[in-house]
Amino acid sequence: SSGINAEYGGNIIVAGNVASTTTKGMVHSVLYLFTVNGKLIKRVKLEDTTTAMYVENDRVVLGGANGSLEIRCTSGLSTKHKLRLKSGVVSVSIDPRKQHLFVTTNDGKMVIITSTAKPFVKK
Repeated sequence: SSGINAEYGGNIIVAGNVASTTTKGMVHSVLYLFTVNGKLIKRVKLEDTTTAMYVENDRVVLGGANGSLEIRCTSGLSTKHKLRLKSGVVSVSIDPRKQHLFVTTNDGKMVIITSTAKPFVKK
């Protein structure tokens, strides 16, 4: 699975799964940050195969096939939060008030994560 999305500031974020010939066909996920003109700003190799991506304002939320869940900053792709779920992630979304993160998993569950301190993304 791969995704492409536009960041609030106009940059483009792409998550892609790449098969590597040097590691006998293993799939690696890579997160790219480009300018709107296509210039590569940053490339980050991810630990898990990306299966879901949600971008809003200053954050990108990534879900993985092995249950990884990461919230990264859109400006430099630095990791803000990391979680490990028991099952692979199918989809991720944030509620309109930016207080709840909704995650569906391969085992049919919906996980709701609440931010008590501050919103997941800037309002």
